[in-house]
Amino acid sequence: MVEFYKVKQKNGLTILFEKRDLPIVTIMVATRAGAAYENLRNKGIAHFFEHIVFKGTKTRTVDEISSSIEKVGGIINAFTSEQITAFWAKIPSKYFNIGANVIFDLVSNPKLAIRDIDREKGVILSEIDRAHDLPNQYLLFKIKEFLYKTPFGMPILGLKENILRFKRKNFIDWHKYYNPQDLIISVVGNANLKDINDLAKNYFKIPAKKILPKIKLIKKSNHLIEKRHGLDQTHFTLGFHSPSLSDKQRYTSELFNAILGEGMSSILFREVREKRGWAYTIHSYLEQEKDYGYSIIYAGIKKENIKKVRDIVLREIKNMSKIKIKDLEEAKEQKIGNWELGSESCDNVATNLILQEIATKAEDVYDYPEKIYEVKITDLKKLAKIKSYSTAILAPN
Repeated sequence: MVEFYKVKQKNGLTILFEKRDLPIVTIMVATRAGAAYENLRNKGIAHFFEHIVFKGTKTRTVDEISSSIEKVGGIINAFTSEQITAFWAKIPSKYFNIGANVIFDLVSNPKLAIRDIDREKGVILSEIDRAHDLPNQYLLFKIKEFLYKTPFGMPILGLKENILRFKRKNFIDWHKYYNPQDLIISVVGNANLKDINDLAKNYFKIPAKKILPKIKLIKKSNHLIEKRHGLDQTHFTLGFHSPSLSDKQRYTSELFNAILGEGMSSILFREVREKRGWAYTIHSYLEQEKDYGYSIIYAGIKKENIKKVRDIVLREIKNMSKIKIKDLEEAKEQKIGNWELGSESCDNVATNLILQEIATKAEDVYDYPEKIYEVKITDLKKLAKIKSYSTAILAPN
């Protein structure tokens, strides 16, 4: 049986803790201030902020941050999504205090030096260029742009003009969203709840008054075929809106995705690759957080097969309305098995607890198998009736 605890401190900070009898522990701190809360003028600030906190705190240098974790065998990293920005360390549990102090310090006391900000601009600009040069990543940005109007539809990496314009004041203002009522600490592994709670009180004391702005989500659809020199194959994506992580139908959408394009046993893999040999890679996956959800199908194909592949994808989405109970039951076992394998990873569970706490409540993570088993075939068939879709295609010139 899972040993799980949730503590809500008086200042609004939430602590999620799954105790495990293992010699490792993941310590994660996330703010709700992800990219979805940005506007046109500051698009990219959440991701940039994720970078800049690693350049030093008021008590630690950039070298001390990384070496204190890595020299005892740990890992330190961070990521930015639409509705959270998270900082985490995975470390031998005997060094819990080291890991927690470093991560808590990063979040609460970033130095935000002007010199570091100016230097990191080049790093971010290079990251944006890299994303443009990688066809599949470029199309992931494009398909989102075609599914949602700005500012939500814009890339998390931000706009180059914004990156160049950001000043220290922009980061100081953004850090005001890193206040206790918008922070969640997630710890998975061998640790002590009292230690976590006490340490958090030392770092996160006074709640700020700055409130996150409302997310502006306006759905749309669009289509693009872009030609580029230097490509040997065509990169194809098709996307459509799906239930969000807070929607009860999110479990249905996971099963829908599994049957349609997850793995070598999926419908699209069999129809496009195995039967026709039109693609080496074809798969589908979901992007979901509290307030949004969309599905993406990606394939690497020959230019002359664009229309044929698109028609098969649309046909098989429509044919999901004719799916058999046997296929649904197999997909349920697949998703529960995937969930069980994913639960072995402390950092994976720490992330899922945070995302679920924001969407509904963290405890729902542990009800995943039950919720999957409850999905009815009528629920699945309803998702096959997509109202609109977008395509983004990058083809050889």
